[in-house]
Amino acid sequence: MRSLGVQKVYVRPVQNLTYRPGIENSVYGMVVRMLSSTPGLRAVVRPEDADAVLVVAVTSAKRTVSGEIKASELNPKGIGSPTLLVASEYSAQLDCDFGLIRLDKTIWSGTFSRTRPFPANSQIGALGSTGALINESEFERALTEVASDMMTDVRNALTQDF
Repeated sequence: MRSLGVQKVYVRPVQNLTYRPGIENSVYGMVVRMLSSTPGLRAVVRPEDADAVLVVAVTSAKRTVSGEIKASELNPKGIGSPTLLVASEYSAQLDCDFGLIRLDKTIWSGTFSRTRPFPANSQIGALGSTGALINESEFERALTEVASDMMTDVRNALTQDF
């Protein structure tokens, strides 16, 4: 990036194109952390202090079932239906678009996608149990880890092209 005179980068607030509130904040934090730990680059607070502007959009943040188990195999065993399948594992997926802009011209861009499995909290219990809340919490944690992993890909792509 030094060959292009880019050392200071302003990160524009991340655009969230998903229905997942707050994911843009996690991604923004990871982007700033990645830039700060990349030799020769640093994030700046004001766009007028920057050599280039990094634009980021979160295009997808979702979970899908990646493993199933029969309800009769859940604890307590034998109570659930042997024909009903429930999630035993989910996969969190995060997709983001990145663009580095200098003087109103895109000098680098990339689309990145990462996934990570996480365990489902599947157990038979009283209605209103915390299972759904635990699954949601695990999904949030997995998305944060996926965003962190994605920044390795972004750093590699940014520094490879320059």
